[in-house]
Amino acid sequence: MIREEVVENVTVYSTTTCSSCRVLMKWLDSEDISYSKVLTDESDEAMAKFIEINEGILSVPFTVIRLSSGSEIKIHGFQKSKLKESLGL
Repeated sequence: MIREEVVENVTVYSTTTCSSCRVLMKWLDSEDISYSKVLTDESDEAMAKFIEINEGILSVPFTVIRLSSGSEIKIHGFQKSKLKESLGL
């Protein structure tokens, strides 16, 4: 995808027991993509934020890619092709 905006940050919402989350984060590491990890099962505050931005859907992994325009790309699950496109890989 060709665009003028750049990725400002990536946040992965996960749980401590999510194997798909570990696969996603390992892939991000292999692509040298920095990200913040939020463990939704370790904090009521983290879970409340997760529910708010994810419109009540309790499925992880959930990735939020914030762009320089202020817009966000939200991706449910480990969708490698959508992640690659969204991250400009």
